[in-house]
Amino acid sequence: MKKIQKILSVIKRSLIKKKVYLNVDSYMKSYTAYLKGVGIDFTGEKKKVKFIEPSAYFDGTDYALIHIGDNVTVSREVMILTHDYSLTTAMSSLGVFINRNEGELYFKRDVRIGDNTFIGARVSLLPGTQIGNNCIIGACSVIKGKIPDGSIVVGNPSKIIGNTTEYAEKHIELKDYDIER
Repeated sequence: MKKIQKILSVIKRSLIKKKVYLNVDSYMKSYTAYLKGVGIDFTGEKKKVKFIEPSAYFDGTDYALIHIGDNVTVSREVMILTHDYSLTTAMSSLGVFINRNEGELYFKRDVRIGDNTFIGARVSLLPGTQIGNNCIIGACSVIKGKIPDGSIVVGNPSKIIGNTTEYAEKHIELKDYDIER
């Protein structure tokens, strides 16, 4: 029965993701409802994200470990991981070998994304990551640990390179942006 439910869930998600090409607002309404239904926690006051690209990957080990704030953008091919099985491999360096039939050692940790945060394309959010409010996470970054409010973070390993207030003020002064309507 669980396999049938999983197959139906995958089909439903696939159909919802096609809506992005027809109407973004309808897609977002349907997709966030789907994600809530599988257990993802929308934590903001309004419980409304800005955009989640259909190719984003949410770790299905335990969806309840994923917490997303208001007005968040999750870009193309972002990977949000809540589990890590590397401990089984690390134990072998101590001569402790775990047979797959006995089960594997792993960690499960929450991932939290604060309000008004932008997650760039192909970012990997590792288990235990906590991103504050008003953050920008640059494309292809690998993020682990706590990211303070207002941070601009890039790289692998990631590092804080600036703050969003200064970034916004600079571009307001330069007037080097366009507005999409």
